[in-house]
Amino acid sequence: MKKILLLMVVAAGLESCTTETKKTLWVNSFQVECETPVNKALCLQVYKGDDLKQAQWENASIGGFTFEEGFFRKIEVTEKQVNNPDNKMPSTIYVLVREIERVKDPRAELNGEWTLVNFKGSTLGESVPTLHFELGSMRVSASNSCNRLIGNIEKLTDTELVFGKMASTLMLCPDMVLADAFDAAINEVKTYKIDNGQLLLSDAKGEVLLTFGKNK
Repeated sequence: MKKILLLMVVAAGLESCTTETKKTLWVNSFQVECETPVNKALCLQVYKGDDLKQAQWENASIGGFTFEEGFFRKIEVTEKQVNNPDNKMPSTIYVLVREIERVKDPRAELNGEWTLVNFKGSTLGESVPTLHFELGSMRVSASNSCNRLIGNIEKLTDTELVFGKMASTLMLCPDMVLADAFDAAINEVKTYKIDNGQLLLSDAKGEVLLTFGKNK
């Protein structure tokens, strides 16, 4: 009888350890670089709150979920805790139950490469500056018509965009006027707007500094 009672207690304990609870989460509109036990990969991010403007994202694994770039998606999931000794993978595993809501993220349109089409009326030569966004790693790279630039995105909201200090190659080209002016303008960027397929980068006063078209 004692053995039977012991088995019942153990079974009840095991059941309580594997009980799945339901949660509501927001899934980020783009994936981010993360480390796995094998290599680097792109991971989903989730937020457990309600206000997306205050979101604190954390990496997550969601079974049955198909990622779609450009949309915040509110979902219902079951939650299960797992043992994760290496700390490189999420210690909580979620399984999709249903999608509740989706919201388009205007920031996602930045991803990819843009080519300069207007710079304060300047004449653009054969070598035209470009700008490339990688939101998953919050990095940006560019060509100023002479040198290659690379740096981080320090701030990005629905309207604000601030680049960190960029590293640059050190080539000297016959005409550095556009390259130098482009570098100076990039450092002044504080806001952005995407209008009719064009990316407008402006300074703190709202003056448009650079206008780009999206590469297809």
